[in-house]
Amino acid sequence: MVLHHVSKDLQDKYTSATLTTEQLDCLVEDFISALESNNLEKCGYPTHIPSLAYSVSKAALIALTRIEARQYYGAKQIFVYSVCPGYCATDINKHGPGGRPAEFGADSILHAVNTPDHELENGAFYRNGTKLPQID
Repeated sequence: MVLHHVSKDLQDKYTSATLTTEQLDCLVEDFISALESNNLEKCGYPTHIPSLAYSVSKAALIALTRIEARQYYGAKQIFVYSVCPGYCATDINKHGPGGRPAEFGADSILHAVNTPDHELENGAFYRNGTKLPQID
């Protein structure tokens, strides 16, 4: 995950327990501006990550999951999770090397769907039934 490589300031912003949707939008807009103006390092982002935009989009998705979990659990007792199916060999990546069967990715998703809510952490990020850290 990209948050391991970003500045401490950005890590704190993406993982803040009080982050709002509006603040997250600003973080993503700032990333896009930094990318377009070639100022990634100045803004706290690494330049050595090959798929940086993809990684930032995943970090934003995980942050949004935490925001939505806070909002919907408090208002309607709805649990929200994000789940990574893992790298699966599919048509979109032309069944790339190292990809696992798509059925395994589906199992990862179904684990979150079929597990009782009290056994999962609201707002958490899961892969293969395991909770993953926001920064790893």
